[in-house]
Amino acid sequence: WESGALPVVVLTKADLCEAELDERLRDAEAVAIGAEVLPISSINGEGLGTVKGMLTTGKTGALIGSSGVGKSTLINHLLGFERQTIGEVRTGDGRGRHTTTHRELILLEGGGLLVDTPGMRELHLMDLAGSGVEGAFEDIEQLAQNCRFRDCHHRKEPGCAVKEALRVGNLDARRLESYEKLQREQAMIERKAARRQAMLEKRSFHA
Repeated sequence: WESGALPVVVLTKADLCEAELDERLRDAEAVAIGAEVLPISSINGEGLGTVKGMLTTGKTGALIGSSGVGKSTLINHLLGFERQTIGEVRTGDGRGRHTTTHRELILLEGGGLLVDTPGMRELHLMDLAGSGVEGAFEDIEQLAQNCRFRDCHHRKEPGCAVKEALRVGNLDARRLESYEKLQREQAMIERKAARRQAMLEKRSFHA
């Protein structure tokens, strides 16, 4: 949010899970607090009009997701014709095969721009400036302020407000797992950055 970008979680192929759609929406909302969660279907057209409305003149959107989740199909529907190549769908899980191999800036009929990216296997934290992980999980950070110990790791410490919120159902376990995973990744990135800085300083000293 600090960047000015508006995150939207788009659940593609909603027609494949109509019976469990409400549950899938709740799952996504639980781990992406504050972000709009929008189910869409390229088969019955559900949600496509809403996506188009987000990409009007002066707006730029970027599609980020794993290979085969339907990004190219979505672009074709937004354009109104088949521009992006669509891989054949696997019968086992209904997912398409990877087709986009480079980033591309696409002009839409409504005047908006759309950045299509290759399918990503995983995303990493890159920019640790500003609020970082803490800003993305403000709800957990606020709970942590009520923990008995300032350095509480929210595991087995007594008086942990985060674990209490988890116990009474005020905090989703999957959101806490995401928070802890990103905290570990941020710590790893910081350690690597510190080692690189130490190496640079050592080289500079011997130069």
